Amino acid sequence: MNCASKLSIVVLCSLILSGLAVADDLVAANNSSENSELNVTLLDFGPIGDHGWTYEAHVGASKMAEQLPYVNLSERENAAGSGAADLLRNYAQERGGLIFCHSSAFADAIREVAPQYPNVIFMCGGGTEKLADNAGVYYERIYEAQYLTGIVAGNITKTDKVAFVAALPTSQVIIGINAFAKGVAASNPSARVYVDWVGGWYDPEKERAVALALINNGCDIITHWSDSDATGQTADEEGICFISFGSDVGRFSPRVFLTGAVWDWQPIMTDIVESVHNATWYAHPSQEWWYGLAEGGVKLAPFGEMVPDCVRSYVSERQEEIVAGKLVIFPGMSDEELKKMYYLEPNVVGSLP
Repeated sequence: MNCASKLSIVVLCSLILSGLAVADDLVAANNSSENSELNVTLLDFGPIGDHGWTYEAHVGASKMAEQLPYVNLSERENAAGSGAADLLRNYAQERGGLIFCHSSAFADAIREVAPQYPNVIFMCGGGTEKLADNAGVYYERIYEAQYLTGIVAGNITKTDKVAFVAALPTSQVIIGINAFAKGVAASNPSARVYVDWVGGWYDPEKERAVALALINNGCDIITHWSDSDATGQTADEEGICFISFGSDVGRFSPRVFLTGAVWDWQPIMTDIVESVHNATWYAHPSQEWWYGLAEGGVKLAPFGEMVPDCVRSYVSERQEEIVAGKLVIFPGMSDEELKKMYYLEPNVVGSLP
């Protein structure tokens, strides 16, 4: 064997060994990615015990963490307010990873803090715009479930007056009011939806006062978009049929409970966390997630005993149509147009502040 042949064999062996080393490095890197811990923080707007928005976020995040063993979850309730930016900065610096800011009330804090921590992912729950390169938006089409609850209300009401206790006139709340009103109209064109405003997301005392005023106006069914369960408690005390919002609270008022529109944050939180862990977050369109009935992001609470079988069957059929894309609640409107909604349906009695 000549020197040239020996040299070729040496070079070939060296290349093979180098290739094996690179392959080992890639396998090790993949295994490291699969096993690496990801810090995930949930910053809540209000108290976990609100039986609504914050409670369901807590439940969804907890289930997500159980499903994804690499997640190291931390949660802070009542995190919104004047100190939100400082709090957000502390979590970004000490934990990094992914931070769910579960309310549009965190928008200003995200806009200020996110650019300072480009390696941290910030998600704004209920937001309507991208606040930074490393900030996204997540929300759920709760209005799809509210449309279905409106069908129930339209069928059950005897006075043709249905009450809606509303927190604040954000586009999402307005979408919910209008979707509910469309459901009422689809089942009972004579019925009207009476809306009054609380002026805040979580104010049990004011929610109760607004609910009582609407009931005293002749409404025999009441629903709401607010964070506490004060509306349901008031309905139970007054013997008025109740449709819950945000969480299944039928156990608190079974004798007046019809159904409810319920958040389920586990699917959307799981998908967002996995996208961060798998380094595909930036590939998601506009870093915006918006889940509805089809994705399991929202659902109906179980029907109460007062809902007849024929109504249950009709609602189930409409739900299947929504999931299949055959029934569109706001036809011709894009998501961007929905986010700017500022009008009330013709069968809504009330005004926008």
